[in-house]
Amino acid sequence: MKTVVAALLFLAIAVPRAGAGDPRHPVLDPLVEKGGWRLLEPVRTFGTDNLYEEIDGEAELFLPYGMERLTVAVLGRSARPGSEVRLELFRMASPRDAYGIWSQYRYPDQEVLRIPPSEAVVSDTSADFFRGETFVRIRSKPGDGSRNDVVGIATEIVALLPGSGAPPEEARALDGLPGRVSGSILYQKRAMLGYECLAPGFETKFSTDTASGHYLLLPTAADGGSGRKARLARELPGYREVDPALFNAQIPSGNVWMTPEGGCVIAVAGKISRDQAEPLLSSFARRLQGICSPPP
Repeated sequence: MKTVVAALLFLAIAVPRAGAGDPRHPVLDPLVEKGGWRLLEPVRTFGTDNLYEEIDGEAELFLPYGMERLTVAVLGRSARPGSEVRLELFRMASPRDAYGIWSQYRYPDQEVLRIPPSEAVVSDTSADFFRGETFVRIRSKPGDGSRNDVVGIATEIVALLPGSGAPPEEARALDGLPGRVSGSILYQKRAMLGYECLAPGFETKFSTDTASGHYLLLPTAADGGSGRKARLARELPGYREVDPALFNAQIPSGNVWMTPEGGCVIAVAGKISRDQAEPLLSSFARRLQGICSPPP
């Protein structure tokens, strides 16, 4: 009996929990129970009212994407004393919002690792990915085994999280556009090109032999896009109707050429002429078949 009590006391010390009576955590509990990882600190959770206490300066980025809860855990490999990994699990309002936050940390030329069904941006000390409604951020203490730590724990977490790791269909449509710059697709909730009226929407950079700039996709709205188009006309500088299917605005970074496509508005923006823009818009529209159907 004394041996059993001593063992239980050891586990209580070696595997700290956030508090007595806490509900079982679908990711942290299986990680620890498998024996490969141990908690180094009590688990902490944050909501919308106190998120700034943990990520001051970043809270304003997460909140527009419907952040509901942040869970923070610091873990170490059971077999490697001195290892340390900080794990942040952001529960967002929807898979699209989780993707949107992930896209804010995705840049061209970063190393990307496929962890099916997800895609993680990785370095020797970090990994960022999303699955379902959860955005996952992993940071490891630098050291000889840090890369193995972040890739190893990311692989285990992907298997524990429900939902898809695939980007939204709008992002997939942008993926094959002419001249698209790899790693530049964003889902923006607050503003695009500095204008709130363009959000929410998707954007990506492009560069061709004759032009460069941004593709914009403003998704289907419940009103078929009429309300958004009216707001664009009010708020974008130099807005004019070139013809019934082509609109133009002039912002500091260049022209914005827009056309309705089903219930969406698609655009190319940059130092680009009408003759350069129209073929790009045509290619864009062909990629969107079935995505921008007007609402019933």
